[in-house]
Amino acid sequence: MEQGSLTLFFAFAAGVASFFSPCLLPLLPVYLGFLAGSVLDKEGRPDRGRALANSIHFVAGFSLVFILLGLVAGWFAAFFLALRPYLQRVAGLAIIFFGLYLAGIFSPNLLRRERRFNFRPGSAGPGSSLLLGVAFAAGWTPCIGPALGAILALTAAGAGGAVLLAAFSLGMALPFLVAALLLERVTALVDRAVAWLPRVQQVFGFLLVMLGLLVFFGLLSRLAFF
Repeated sequence: MEQGSLTLFFAFAAGVASFFSPCLLPLLPVYLGFLAGSVLDKEGRPDRGRALANSIHFVAGFSLVFILLGLVAGWFAAFFLALRPYLQRVAGLAIIFFGLYLAGIFSPNLLRRERRFNFRPGSAGPGSSLLLGVAFAAGWTPCIGPALGAILALTAAGAGGAVLLAAFSLGMALPFLVAALLLERVTALVDRAVAWLPRVQQVFGFLLVMLGLLVFFGLLSRLAFF
């Protein structure tokens, strides 16, 4: 596995882990309920097709924001190319910091504060769903902030540019779209998964710490080789 493939895997896994975060997954039925709207199919059930179509626009909205952030981080890496060894060390420390937070080792108030645009459209449609996705991504919250910050730090160190953020977006988007297809069963599935979410986040936090150590010591390419 090449280093680029390895970092893409980490970015995709970070997106999946963000989707299954303890503060995001319990809100999934609320998001899907809005995206499905009040329209019912012929059998009196929520319109799954409407929910899926609006969900596609929703994930496109947050993916757009994440990829734009990746472009900025990639430009930063290219501009400071001569300082790349130092950027890798700073990025490694940042990834370790976010990993320790997700693992529950410490919980600084800075990462627990919500910074969210208060966008509440009256009804769900393609345009409002897209804007809702943009507003969702623009909120630097405990749900997605640490994992997203780790991938941005990796990008700023010159490890993939906007492609990494596209992989991160895909990791969040795929389970969201699957949930839209399973619309009627989402609440029951979320209720079963809630008890496991803190442990999943903790495990991913320790994986981020390992990734940060590899980046800091410049060992990521050797791991990719093996």
